[in-house]
Amino acid sequence: MTYQQYPPQGAYPPPGMARQPSGATGMIAGILAILGGLWFLAGLAFHVIELLDFAGSVLIGGAVLDFLSAALLLSGGLLLLLRKSAGRVLTVIGAGATILFVVSIFVMRAVGSHFFFTYSGVTLRFGAGWLLIVVLIPAIATLVLALVPPTARWLAAKKQPALAGPPPNFGYPPPQPGYPPAPGGPRQGGPPPGQW
Repeated sequence: MTYQQYPPQGAYPPPGMARQPSGATGMIAGILAILGGLWFLAGLAFHVIELLDFAGSVLIGGAVLDFLSAALLLSGGLLLLLRKSAGRVLTVIGAGATILFVVSIFVMRAVGSHFFFTYSGVTLRFGAGWLLIVVLIPAIATLVLALVPPTARWLAAKKQPALAGPPPNFGYPPPQPGYPPAPGGPRQGGPPPGQW
């Protein structure tokens, strides 16, 4: 005689209840956005310190771009961790702007432009090559993680109300019509037991 093996109680979500998305992609995107925002905040502080010694359009342009990147990434990352849809939008805009700024630095250098800006404080001290490793690669990872469908599902799952408990008769078949109720169970309408 063989017995059918059933999964243990709680192995699957109850019928009618969907599994909650894990949210790993959204949380990682939020953390990367916050770290990127802190990096650009440090770059902004570096530019302000350099501006105290001497003024230049290179430093002013870099300070403005660092401020924009820091504001977008910090606010986007925090809102994303709070599971707000606006956080995803701000993170995507911030990471996209970061990628655009880094690419424009390389384009300006490649065409021999005399005007180029510093970005994140790295270009002045270490040169533009470090921007690829320190800024561009994390920005691409943040952008991709914020855009993938699991992040959208994780954010959408927050908006759906959760059921207070499992549905009635969880794990048991629905009662069949025409049969009397089980002893001790709730009684539907009808004559009291003493009048049968």
